Amino acid sequence: MKLPNIPALGPALDTSERQAAASVRSLRILLLLCALLPLALFATFAAYRYGQMHDEAEVRLDRALRIAHEHALKVLEINSTMLAHVIDLAGDAGADMPERQLQLHRQLQALAEGKPQIQSIWVLDRDGRAVASSFLETPPPDLQFGDREYFRWHREGSAPSGLYFSDVLQGRATRSPFFDVSRARRGPHGEFAGVVSVSLRPDYFGRFYADLSANEPGLAITMFRRDGTVYARWPQLAVAAPRMAASSAVLRRVQSGETGGLVRGLSSLDRNDRVILFQEVGNYPVYVGTGMELQAVRKAWLREMALLASFAAVPVLGVLIAGLAAMKRARQAEEAARKLREESQARVQIEEALRQAQKMEAVGRLTGGVAHDFNNALMVISANLHMLKLTQPGVGARQTDAIGRAVDSATKLTRQLLAFSRRQALLPQVLQLQDRLPMLRDLLAPVLGRQVEVVISVAEGTAPVKVDLAELELALLNLAVNAKDAMPGGGGTFRIEAHNAAAPGLLAGPAVVIAASDTGTGIPPEVLARVFEPFFTTKPVGEGTGLGLSQVYGFCQRSGGLARIRSVPGAGTTVEMVLPAIDGPADPDEHSDDAALAALNLRVLLVEDNAEVSAAILPVLEAFGCKVAHFSLAAPAIAWLDAHAGEVDAVLTDVVMPGELDGVALARHVRQAHPQLRLVVMTGYAAQLEEITRQGYTVLAKPWTAANLARALRVPPPASA
Repeated sequence: MKLPNIPALGPALDTSERQAAASVRSLRILLLLCALLPLALFATFAAYRYGQMHDEAEVRLDRALRIAHEHALKVLEINSTMLAHVIDLAGDAGADMPERQLQLHRQLQALAEGKPQIQSIWVLDRDGRAVASSFLETPPPDLQFGDREYFRWHREGSAPSGLYFSDVLQGRATRSPFFDVSRARRGPHGEFAGVVSVSLRPDYFGRFYADLSANEPGLAITMFRRDGTVYARWPQLAVAAPRMAASSAVLRRVQSGETGGLVRGLSSLDRNDRVILFQEVGNYPVYVGTGMELQAVRKAWLREMALLASFAAVPVLGVLIAGLAAMKRARQAEEAARKLREESQARVQIEEALRQAQKMEAVGRLTGGVAHDFNNALMVISANLHMLKLTQPGVGARQTDAIGRAVDSATKLTRQLLAFSRRQALLPQVLQLQDRLPMLRDLLAPVLGRQVEVVISVAEGTAPVKVDLAELELALLNLAVNAKDAMPGGGGTFRIEAHNAAAPGLLAGPAVVIAASDTGTGIPPEVLARVFEPFFTTKPVGEGTGLGLSQVYGFCQRSGGLARIRSVPGAGTTVEMVLPAIDGPADPDEHSDDAALAALNLRVLLVEDNAEVSAAILPVLEAFGCKVAHFSLAAPAIAWLDAHAGEVDAVLTDVVMPGELDGVALARHVRQAHPQLRLVVMTGYAAQLEEITRQGYTVLAKPWTAANLARALRVPPPASA
């Protein structure tokens, strides 16, 4: 099958993908602008509006302060004038002048009438007894105020003509809170004659402040004395301290001599974060302060911003939704272009891999056919060489040894060619890795080049393994090629190590690990999981088929083991072939001539279609003391065997032969009809090898040596026979 060639599609796909990616980037930038620009404008306006609202709050605070200050100043001025008038009205009246008390009471009552800020007006004599009051027509004789702080202050003459603002007191007659503004009475000679006082209602100021704050959420107004004593406040607190805390920033500034100013911070009365303005009331030791909760300003700002955002969000959201939809379509287009490019690249790779596979198939067929015939020729040479050494010992020993070495070299080359074309008959044999692996250095060194160091080490005590030597060599050769490609330029180290598996459970029984490591560039994690897939390669088209690691994986599986890989990008790659360990000695070397060359004395049925091969085998068998019956085709051989079964000890047959039946059919018939016979199947190229091996036949690889032939014929039939 041949796939259509599509070389011109790649550049167009790359251009389409680049255009789709550019569209996605442009839309992403546009979306960011659509989101960030309104947010930036909104944030700028919000910051401006927040500052503006703070300024507006300060303006409202200042207006409220001026109103509260004007109100307090007016009240205190009226009270100051009233005190002077009361002193004139009282004259030298004392508590012992009852005839004046009623008249003075009525005068004081008239003064207090219509003035809601006044709770009462009092005239006291020098001993603190009440002379007259706007509240009581006739004060009781035991009503004394000499213990009041304001009375003592005047009596002690701290400020002979000054006003005194008292603490907030509890009325003895009215039982309601008040604070006194008082002045001393003086006699004709300036001596202390008593006190006149006006009791002011704190709740009067509180009601005024409540009305003033009605339309200003978060506004607080306070009247306080210079020492921090609070006279009136709105809003009222459930638990209110009578004085401002010593830590109050307002109080510290008042006591430092400031008559007014602005303070930002926590109120000492309710611990709320406020902006506070304060102002001294005239020349009196009284101050008025107005404060605005910043939380109220922030709430108002947040409400306004939320309203603005709700109106602005609709068009912005619409633009974002439209942009997201456009981006989604652009991403879909980009994804489609990417998938098309990947599919195109995959198709190109598959096409190239298929071409390579077809080429390999053709090369394999050619190589397999040539190698099969070449094996027959080598076997003729090998058999005749054996007979020459047997019949003419010592004659031309140097020449016969050279011929033997040439046959060995050609045999090895043929097996490698068949393994490369995947038509090598798998001939598992028990190998001692301590002996076999170091011999591979000469095979791997030319592939890796001079810049790559080859290190081979086998741990002492490593168990034997049963594998096909040619397949093992090809697997290590593939790993060496991959290692060289992974170490470009500067070279590196290719290391082969073998040892018994340290971790149990890798296989059903004991295992041996053959690890091949390089110091190359490593494999990314996203690629590592696919490296054993057939035809998967990261190499450029034409530089790799993707079959190297799949051969390693297939070799391990066919040998009853597994393959695994680990890699660190930039630190190299390690491929481990985990193979079943064999409990027993390794197979003897195929060139050892020991007891295997002893006489066999068997009756052998030889089935071989190649006349030259059969002519070479016959004398070798006869040299082992065997009687041989030879047939060129399987069908007549089976007929003869069925008729003369008792005259045969062993059957030696080739696999590939003309006719309807081949060597596999012959072997199957022998195993079924004559299981007592020894059976040896010869092959140099066997497509049915897996079936042959699975059925348990003894396989003799071409070209074989006389010793190998003798060993194969000594294998007894299966025990079930």
